[in-house]
Amino acid sequence: MKKIFKKLFSKDRIELIKENFKVLKPFILEVGVHKGEFSNELLKSLYPKKLVLVDPWIAFEDTIYKNSWYGNSNHSNQQIQDKLYYETKKSFSKEIQENKVEILRETSDNFFLINKYKFDLIYIDGNHLYEFVRRDIDNSLNVLNENGIIVLDDYNLTGWWSDGVTKAVKFYEEKKLIKVIKRHSIFEYHHQCLIKKYP
Repeated sequence: MKKIFKKLFSKDRIELIKENFKVLKPFILEVGVHKGEFSNELLKSLYPKKLVLVDPWIAFEDTIYKNSWYGNSNHSNQQIQDKLYYETKKSFSKEIQENKVEILRETSDNFFLINKYKFDLIYIDGNHLYEFVRRDIDNSLNVLNENGIIVLDDYNLTGWWSDGVTKAVKFYEEKKLIKVIKRHSIFEYHHQCLIKKYP
């Protein structure tokens, strides 16, 4: 049944964002970059004035991360993370030269301490554990422009992160600090959650 709903009601995340986000030449932040594939979609589809990409590209030893992309159970993943960073940097070399793209190899916590921008769109796809997602939402709300939106990936999706994304959104929604614009459901199949500042 789940596969049927996915096939019938699946929606591309870029199309979902474009339907609900109309700012021209936006300032965009992406937290959690990995290979930079979605970063490239943001660049080509939304034509940002500035795209800031933040990812530590670190392999973590803690066993909680063993099933994640950045777990280091085989003790060789840091080399993979380094390679991903350099390849991502290379793929955006032209845009970096043109000052359209900035890449910061930092944790999101560290980035927000040094950040100098306000953003129209913030895409959160970093550490999915509850406490990390909460901090990312909290920090993002502080640098979000008036008509800006935050999009969270892997909403309503269980995994090694124990559905931390969904739980973090619920926390802020219950506190009336955010308003949900769109969220994943069986009839809107995308595992994204679009939020803005309340009200």
